[in-house]
Amino acid sequence: MKSIRNALPLGLSLLCSAAPLFAQDMAPHQGYWAGGYGNGQGGEIQFQLTIIDNIAELKYDATNWGALGFAMCEYLFPLENGAPGTITRNSGAGTGECLEAPSFTLTRANKDSLSLVFSNPEIGLDTVDLAGILRPFDPAEAHAPVAGLDILGIAPGMNEAAITQALSAKGYSRQPQRDRITEYEGFTIDQLVWTSEPVGDDEPLDWIFATFTAKKEWATDQVPVATYIGRDWDIPDEAGISGSTMIETLVKKYGAASNTINEDRLYDRTGAVLIDSYGCPEGPQQSINYEYQLKSEVGNENAALTCGPVLKGYVGTDSSTGRAVSLKLRLTDPDPLWDDFWQTWSHGEYARLRSVYDGVTGATGSAPEL
Repeated sequence: MKSIRNALPLGLSLLCSAAPLFAQDMAPHQGYWAGGYGNGQGGEIQFQLTIIDNIAELKYDATNWGALGFAMCEYLFPLENGAPGTITRNSGAGTGECLEAPSFTLTRANKDSLSLVFSNPEIGLDTVDLAGILRPFDPAEAHAPVAGLDILGIAPGMNEAAITQALSAKGYSRQPQRDRITEYEGFTIDQLVWTSEPVGDDEPLDWIFATFTAKKEWATDQVPVATYIGRDWDIPDEAGISGSTMIETLVKKYGAASNTINEDRLYDRTGAVLIDSYGCPEGPQQSINYEYQLKSEVGNENAALTCGPVLKGYVGTDSSTGRAVSLKLRLTDPDPLWDDFWQTWSHGEYARLRSVYDGVTGATGSAPEL
């Protein structure tokens, strides 16, 4: 078993199914929101707003922006029934002439946008619209299920026991010595392996891989479920399968390929295959990075939250006979990735926000005698 340690939790730059970490009605605007404006004369202002549970952090970076001039400013405040409480400047973070007492309200036009309406004229904007770069997964937004979307009967969303049971019935067994366990602060992510029975002294020909949602020290009752399933099969000569037969089999099971370059299938949020497409639609949310594993390959990819599941496929053929000699399949579901990433990221980020907020609001001691 390979164990890989990571000293820090996953960050937004790497931007998973379980119950949300915080009750969403407690903080209806939870998420990481960002946006910016320019005045056409070289002036710019950028906003970042992070809200987790009942604590929020607002930052703005002004460059030649009207009455604000040049400034990098940070504020912290509690959320009280979804509205900002007392807003406190973090004087230890930022430079320039920062507003001492910003005042604003929060409104939510839709799930992907949050608006701030300032009463401070120095902001110079009637409304500041921010996009939802990262927010909690809402089960009501789950993609539609795709019938028959599995690999040998296993699929993302299944737990380890269910996957092992399904594969055992097909002659596959666990190979714990090939597992990869990635360790972060407070949680681990397991990548587990199963194989077919080897023939003689040779290695198994058929390998199955699954990556799971995090095992969290703060949520030990959660049962990890698969986010990714992979299959890496060296097809033996005696199988006698032509490359065209293998491709026809993929079409019958998974639908037409999304393009003519490869055997990938991109499904939209309604469960339909995207045709003539090489990628998922654009959207405000940051894609979520994940690691996949095959027999001789480990890599990183980004799961776009604008798509449903994504199946990546490759059929290798013998150029002299046309026979299929290998099959590689990788099936990823963005929803459990999204849910799990929010839970792991927000857990560490909330601890940071809480620490800074308590430090800033707790600095109330009187001046010492000198």
